[in-house]
Amino acid sequence: MGGEEHDAGSHEQPAAGPPSDHAAAEHAPTPRVTPEPHEPTAREQRRDTFQPLLWAKVGGILFVVAYSIAFAVGNRRSISVDFVFATAHVSLIWTILLLLAVGLLGGLLLSQLYRHRRRQQRRKQADAVSDLSRRDEAEGKTGRVPPA
Repeated sequence: MGGEEHDAGSHEQPAAGPPSDHAAAEHAPTPRVTPEPHEPTAREQRRDTFQPLLWAKVGGILFVVAYSIAFAVGNRRSISVDFVFATAHVSLIWTILLLLAVGLLGGLLLSQLYRHRRRQQRRKQADAVSDLSRRDEAEGKTGRVPPA
């Protein structure tokens, strides 16, 4: 009887033993290779700390501030502005700044007017195209042959 159990067990698959090195290597995650940390060189440190875009912005802001101060100091004399019914004595810089503001506001309003008119033109063109696609319906043509 013991031999029969052995014979019956011999047809079964052998029990799984410890995995082979090849099978373990296929399923094991690959180790990440990390470079050894090194001291940055002087060039790398300069590249990391020097920010040319930042310095360009700072230089541009300083230039605008300096130019604005020089512009205001250079145009502080008083001028007379003749209105139709009155005359006013105003500093030249305030006159320039007032005219600049009026020009900017006028340009802004004109650009909005232009955009509004362009939008209306596009709507009219789109309506005209859609009307052309439904021309048969507008003319009463349904595509059917009238009964005889």
